[in-house]
Amino acid sequence: MTMVLAALICLSGCGESTVEASNHERPILNLCLSLEHSDAQTYLSCFVPAAKAEYLRSSSSGSDDIIKTVQKNSGLDGSEKLTYEIIGKIELASAEREKLQKQYKSKYSKNVTIEKAFQIDANISTSKKSDLRRFTTVLIDGSWYIFGDVIEKFKF
Repeated sequence: MTMVLAALICLSGCGESTVEASNHERPILNLCLSLEHSDAQTYLSCFVPAAKAEYLRSSSSGSDDIIKTVQKNSGLDGSEKLTYEIIGKIELASAEREKLQKQYKSKYSKNVTIEKAFQIDANISTSKKSDLRRFTTVLIDGSWYIFGDVIEKFKF
């Protein structure tokens, strides 16, 4: 099972890819897959590097408990398959990307160049419940990430 997940992540990873048309959705796909497969490292890698580092600094248990925390906070039992459906998306203009870069600098005290960014409305679902959520995905140094803090709870 671990090999299958690793292969899926390599093919659709939060990192570098060559198919640009849907890369901006890949962190959302990987977020769902990592929760479904209890893969904490992949889950955290879906978020911008500074958010991941900040989460790891503030967490007493490191990355080990993020999946259990999300499942508990979200009312998931750990056996549910998560899916996502894109409801809407828009590519952000350069002025909006500059605002995101300033937010990143203000929050994490680090400079970053956001090459591309999308605002994506996605419905994250189990077989019984769903959470409509707005994500901002960003391209930084050739890799796509979810912009913002590590998500610890979904509102199913």
